[in-house]
Amino acid sequence: MIAKRTVNVPRWLAENEILAMSLSHATTKYEYYASRERVFSAKYGCDFKSFKQRVESAKEESFTEWDDLIAWEALDAASREWKSRYEELRACLKRQVGAVLF
Repeated sequence: MIAKRTVNVPRWLAENEILAMSLSHATTKYEYYASRERVFSAKYGCDFKSFKQRVESAKEESFTEWDDLIAWEALDAASREWKSRYEELRACLKRQVGAVLF
């Protein structure tokens, strides 16, 4: 969802620079959560969806795997959220740059 907002910043800072900094921030956050996910992916040799299915359908319960599932699920949700925010900011920046160019 895109909404117009007023932000007080120094005059020397252009709107597209603010969007670019926000885009950089979103990229950093996404990469952080995605890198933490990769630890679990390497540990278990599969993606989150496969691991979740394996843990939930296991005949014997493994508390370690359930703990890892909970942590991985949170990381998966966070990385998807920040990827979505990145895409939204990227679209705003494209529109902003397009408005300046045309």
